[in-house]
Amino acid sequence: MVVGNITSVLKKIHREGGRKIGILTLGPLGCFPRLRLANVAAGGNGECLEQATALVKLHNPLLSQKLQLLQKQLKGFKYSYFDFFTVYSETIQYPAKYGFKEVKSACCGSGPFRGNFSCGGKRGVKEYELCHNPKDYLFFDAEHPSEAANFLSARLMWGGPSNVTGPYNIRSLFMR
Repeated sequence: MVVGNITSVLKKIHREGGRKIGILTLGPLGCFPRLRLANVAAGGNGECLEQATALVKLHNPLLSQKLQLLQKQLKGFKYSYFDFFTVYSETIQYPAKYGFKEVKSACCGSGPFRGNFSCGGKRGVKEYELCHNPKDYLFFDAEHPSEAANFLSARLMWGGPSNVTGPYNIRSLFMR
């Protein structure tokens, strides 16, 4: 969703009576298994697809600026901004610090990095691999975080420090 669309949605929510909202930035999309696979398919080495991540790096600061502006414009509007990009980038860089063993490949899928979105025999691909220990994986499938990764995000959104949630974490947002 582009920043302008988000602004329109938030203004509509405010008109309908919503005053407190939690919002996530985009994550490092180029590092998701599906785009690592795309990198390989394009003759690359399977590292993060920098073109996708570069677009996210343009989007997220604009989103933050729009939220700050809306907080000034809309009476009573408060928000919690979760920096999904920073959390996942750091987790990819230091997986053991966050309890993960595998941050490049998905737990379930096919092809390099299990980046084909075929978990459970979907999309006409009957063969797929499923890992033995999903909690070791940052990604469950080609595009989605694992349960362990979602739990990490939820903990940080709820009570995380100001470097990943701001201007409030969810807990302090709803105590105000």
